[in-house]
Formats: sequence, structure tokens, C-alpha cells
Amino acid sequence: MNVAKEEKLETKPKIPPKERKQKKFLLIRTDKIGDVISITPAASILRKNFPKAHISALVSPYTKDILQNNTDIDEVITDDKPLKLLAPLIKAKRFDTAIVFFVDKKSALIPFLAGIKLRIGPASKIWSVLFNKMIFQHRSKKVKHEIDFNIDLLAPLFVYKFPATPKVILTKEEKSEAKKYLKDTFELKTKDALICIHPGSKGSALDWPEKHYAKLIDLILKKHNNVKILLTGAQNEQRLLNRIYFRCSAKKPLVLSDTKTLREFCAIIDQADITISNSTGPLHIAAALGKPTVSFYPKLKNCSKERWGPYGKEHIILEPILSEIGVREGFCFECKDDKCIVQCMETINPSQAFTAVEKQLAKVLK
Repeated sequence: MNVAKEEKLETKPKIPPKERKQKKFLLIRTDKIGDVISITPAASILRKNFPKAHISALVSPYTKDILQNNTDIDEVITDDKPLKLLAPLIKAKRFDTAIVFFVDKKSALIPFLAGIKLRIGPASKIWSVLFNKMIFQHRSKKVKHEIDFNIDLLAPLFVYKFPATPKVILTKEEKSEAKKYLKDTFELKTKDALICIHPGSKGSALDWPEKHYAKLIDLILKKHNNVKILLTGAQNEQRLLNRIYFRCSAKKPLVLSDTKTLREFCAIIDQADITISNSTGPLHIAAALGKPTVSFYPKLKNCSKERWGPYGKEHIILEPILSEIGVREGFCFECKDDKCIVQCMETINPSQAFTAVEKQLAKVLK
């Protein structure tokens, strides 16, 4: 078994590009939306190094549309079959290299049972023994973004490290339909600035309090007549949106209550000038679309802004002030299993968030 230590990608490949054999790659990431977006920079680097290679991605059915129209990915395969059916399907495609970006039993077994010759993945779980090129990364200890950890997994392929950012690719038609929908449904005018607020996270992080979201909305709408706020959420988050709506004062936000496909939702986020959110998929969609964001992150190590924050410079991240609740900075031990016992997110006050939003709005309202 070959074991590779974590290393930075080479600025020059050890194997000259003209001598490289064209390959068939399988990229495996079967968890959530933000996680799939986090592998798109690695896919871009792989595509530039192997322009004629066939690159496939194995993802969950829920996230597959995130990769639609991405020219770095030739094929999207969904993880919606049992292992005994999926492994032969993958084997028939004759991949020679698999890169597993997040390890669980099924994602490690698939390339092994499919007989893929080179199997790369992080040495983080017991199932990592099925890889023949393990990369020691210590993701829970090191301060690095998830995107950079994913790029590091390309090291055994001796690639050039090109600059790459996350991407979600929308068509002109999708953008046009979203613009028409907002105009027809909410009477959004060309002169209006649009802020999308996504207050839920489906348990992927600690959420900023509902009452704070309502207060922030009040502050924004009181000052800006030409700013519209759209509350967004999944169908099972409609009660959350309604509670925030009724907490707001006389001037109310808009509420996205219609059922939308993931692609339609991405197009709506694309129409927003700013997105405000907890650490969750829509935040990473906005960042991948190049939109400025304001977000709220807890001090929990497995939810840290350093690893899971929106990628890029056009973003403002707000964190709890632990000293206000008697907890030493950097030592948030009170929380267990992502459940906040001391309510640290309360310490990010609406006025602080409003200042951040004003800074982002200044770039839009000129």
C-alpha cells in the first residue's frame, strides 16, 4: 500500500504534459451541496492538466444539478443504487483513477470493487485502507479551507496548480427565467437591489437566531427604500420563514414560498446582489456565482469559517464573541454534537450584521 504525506501541489509537474497518458477520472463526493461545490476547483485543475481526459463525478441525486453545464465534468453519475448494482456499473466504465474527497464505507468500496487501478483519498477513516494512495491531511486539526484540502488530493497526479475557484454555471435562459419570475411574482424593479436571506441550515451548522434576522431586516428596510429582501428556504423551512416574517415590523420582506428545482433556486440566488446566510449550501452557491455574502459562523472546530467559509475575498463572516458569555476565545467546549448549549450565536448582534450588510450594499448602491 502506498502512503503519501500531505503536500502542496507542484508548481511544475514532475512528468512533462506531453508524456502524460490521457485518463478516465472518477471524482467521488456524495454528501451535500456545499461539499460538491468544494470539489469544482479540483475538477478545473484536473481539466487544465488533462484537457482530453474523461472526467466523471459520482454525487448524490440531490446535488447532481450543481454540476450541470460544468465543462470540467463530462458525466455526472448519481449514487442512488445499492452497492451491488453501482459497483458493476462503475466497473463497466473502465476508469483508471478514482479520487474520493469524502470517505465513508460506500464511497471507499465503490472504486475498490470496480477494480479502479489508482484509488486516491484522505487517510481519515478505517475504510481508507481500500485506497492505494492515501493522503494524510488531518482535516480536523489543520487550518485550511475544504477546497484546498480537496486540491491537495490531486498531488499524486503531479499536476500544475492553476488558480481555481468554485463554480456553478447557469445558462442565459435560466437567468432570464429567474429575472422574469422575480418581476412577475414580487414586482421586483430594475432599480431595486435584492438581498436574499437564507436563515436555515438543515442542521449543518449553528443558526443565527430568528429574532436577530427579523431585527436585521427591519434595520435594512427602514433605511433603504430601493432594497428588497427575499427570505428563502426549503419547503420544510416555510414555518421558519413565516416566523421571521411576522417578527418583522410594518415593512415586510418577500417570502419564497413556491417550490423550486435546485437549478431554479440557483438562478434566483444569482439575481440577488447580496446573500445573507448561516453556513449552508445556498451560501456556497452564492459564492460560486460570484455574489458578495454576509454569513454567521460558530466557533465549533468542525464548522469553522477557516474550513467551511465562503471561498474568495468578497465575503464578510461574523462570529460569536465568546467573552460575552464567559467562554475563553478559541475554547468553545460547552457545545456537544453541534448543539449550542451556551447560545453563543446570540452574541452576534443585529447592529453588527447591519454594518456588514451596509459595507456590501455600498458596492451595489452607487
